[in-house]
Amino acid sequence: TFHIQNILNNGQLTTIPKISARVNDFWITYTKQTTVSQFYSDISILNVDGNEIERKTIFVNSPIKHEGVDYYQTDWNLIGLRIQTKDQSTLQYPLISVLNNRNKVWLTWIPLSSDLKTGVTILVDNLQGYASVYNETGLFLGNLELNESFNSNIPITLTDIISSTGLQIKSDPGIPLIYAGFFLLMVSTLISYITYSQIWIIQYNKQIFVGGNTNRATFDFE
Repeated sequence: TFHIQNILNNGQLTTIPKISARVNDFWITYTKQTTVSQFYSDISILNVDGNEIERKTIFVNSPIKHEGVDYYQTDWNLIGLRIQTKDQSTLQYPLISVLNNRNKVWLTWIPLSSDLKTGVTILVDNLQGYASVYNETGLFLGNLELNESFNSNIPITLTDIISSTGLQIKSDPGIPLIYAGFFLLMVSTLISYITYSQIWIIQYNKQIFVGGNTNRATFDFE
């Protein structure tokens, strides 16, 4: 559960409602080529008493909106692995991202001896429930499936891949005014294309003066 706080005021009229939100779940769907298709977050909006007042699964370009605040899905990350050892104890190891491009790859080092000199490197490049295992020399040893033991020589079990979701929270009450300004601009542009003509007739000392003005078709008006 996270709380929205008005950390940065941009003007005296900046207001953010006193509500909190909760991330219930996060998951990723993949294409047949094992590339990321879409990532989702199940978000609940909570009132001041912690009760759920709205819930929605959001994804990229499909936010949840509540009281003028928009919650956008923007990013995701893997932050750690939970490994169960042969004595049934569960340890958590941090994951480090090694690439900054679209092909995200994370790795961690799991020591297998008390002197921390021997161990295996765990590499994760997706959230599909498995990781790749390499020895100290970089030799590929196999895939470590979720909730399955690797082998007798390396008695470890992958119990969980810990992920995080990236959300963007935005409040912009001036957007309706901006859209209204664009609407009035378009209306005024259309009105400017409407043809209008004006004619004046003045009588002075038994003389009549005629004048006129138009914004379109000047020759036809004459």
